[in-house]
Amino acid sequence: MPKALKTIVPLLALTCLITAESSDWPRFLGPDGNGVVLEDDTLNTDWAANPPKILWTRQIGLGCSSFAVADGKALSLGNTNNQDTVWCFDTKTGALIWKHTYDEPKGAKYYSGGTSSTPTIDGDRVYTVSKQGKLFCLELGSGKVIWERNYSDDFDGRRQSWGWAASPVVYKNLLLIDPGAKDGALVALDKNTGETVWKIGTEEPGYSTPVVYQDRGRDRVSVFHKKALVGYDLESPGDPLFRYSWRTSYGANASNPHFRDGKFYISSGYGSGYAVIDVTKPEPELLHRDRELILKVQTSILVGDHVIAHYGGDGDPRNLVALNFDSGEIAWKQEVPGDLGNVIAIGDHLIVFTDSGHVILGKDQGDHFQELGRKHALLGTSWAPPSYSNGRLYLRNNLGKAICLDVSKTN
Repeated sequence: MPKALKTIVPLLALTCLITAESSDWPRFLGPDGNGVVLEDDTLNTDWAANPPKILWTRQIGLGCSSFAVADGKALSLGNTNNQDTVWCFDTKTGALIWKHTYDEPKGAKYYSGGTSSTPTIDGDRVYTVSKQGKLFCLELGSGKVIWERNYSDDFDGRRQSWGWAASPVVYKNLLLIDPGAKDGALVALDKNTGETVWKIGTEEPGYSTPVVYQDRGRDRVSVFHKKALVGYDLESPGDPLFRYSWRTSYGANASNPHFRDGKFYISSGYGSGYAVIDVTKPEPELLHRDRELILKVQTSILVGDHVIAHYGGDGDPRNLVALNFDSGEIAWKQEVPGDLGNVIAIGDHLIVFTDSGHVILGKDQGDHFQELGRKHALLGTSWAPPSYSNGRLYLRNNLGKAICLDVSKTN
């Protein structure tokens, strides 16, 4: 049973996805979980005349958790001396508002270790999960624990080599988590109490955050499990809608899928590359694939017809690439620093944050990438995607240095 089941606020009205102001970045990869903000009038796009300025820096511990931003608060996680800390900072000053710390091994297996998932903010609550599967629901204003669960103890979850990495996802009054149990690969909890509502699937967990999508008028969710991409119906949870086998060395399926018009884009590292599959048929069908375009730990975005990502990894740097979702044709390639990186879209501009610590501003011009400016913001390997809110860019490296850049028109 959950601990500390005291309900602090009444049940919120049902919403399809996380309810957020347009200026918030309340979860992994932003308001809609896809790294894209369609409209924004705060971003400074002339970095030559008005370069980004450092607002504040902090040391938050080992890991690659990115920032969630809402209500004037910026939250992330890190590990120091085998303890995880959930940090809550003032967005303008970087002043510490609160922190929540608990015992947790850093899990340094072939890299520096530390936290992997990103906090999820929903109303006056924040949800976090550790690599060992410690799930917390905290008060956003104070950091007080409202309830907690444990993926192993409560759900018989099967921890993979690098621990749990998927961020919790809010769907209506539910919190979706992926413990990867034999009798519950995907679990829905009451987001207010932590009580189990339903469990479906039998797959082992991957490292990618579940993606809620709409198809033919129904709400669904895709989960990039250890050995397959699987779709589930959220309105009538039960047997999978489809299963597409995708086996990767070490079971490292970590990048975010994209859905459009009955098709999914997926990608992994270790020679797997990317694929676009049609899931409208009784058996999913491979439409096109390229094993050279690998996404090991990084994410991608889908803007218009283009999937845009900084491919590469394992010391084998590739390019920033835009490929056509439907055909697989390469629209353009752009050489950028680092082995790999993450991309977000703010309005019609792209922000690329590479694992070498470079931030690059540019635009997709259809047949080429137009660079508008760059800044070397951090030293050390950086895997966490950037977060953006109200003209501020939040970055961190794997060793725990966090930085907030003013990239607003008024900086």
